[in-house]
Amino acid sequence: MQFEINLATSVRDNKRHFYKYINNKRRGKENLHSLLDLRGNIVNLDEEKAEVLNTYFVSVFTNKTGGPQDNWPSELIDKDTKMNNPTTFQEDTVSDTLQYLDPQKSMGPGGIHLREMRELVKELAKPLSIIFQQSWLSMEVPDDWKLANVMPIY
Repeated sequence: MQFEINLATSVRDNKRHFYKYINNKRRGKENLHSLLDLRGNIVNLDEEKAEVLNTYFVSVFTNKTGGPQDNWPSELIDKDTKMNNPTTFQEDTVSDTLQYLDPQKSMGPGGIHLREMRELVKELAKPLSIIFQQSWLSMEVPDDWKLANVMPIY
């Protein structure tokens, strides 16, 4: 209660905090809606919903879907015309791809804003092309790239 009183008395000096508080109160916090499991049963408990989502993601991301090379954007890969296999990740192509990142989008799991990546194209293109090339040749993806924050969208 004291927090609201302080907020109301300081609204002229700090409108940002006031509107942040109001917007937070306006948003209703909904739980994830019911889901269907593989057998067609309705799942309502949060733990069961998490299990259903986990089962779905595991079924989608298996070795059957292909190797890490299937996830590379085609414009990053210089194709060998004889074998039709990617051979190198060109620094210029990585640089061009970084140039067209949308700076208005939020940062990825690496915690780097796309605006910063665009500003640092010259510094990032060479190391990224080397990382992509080594990853391609070893058929391995860095462990940090395997992490993801998965959130359901209603």
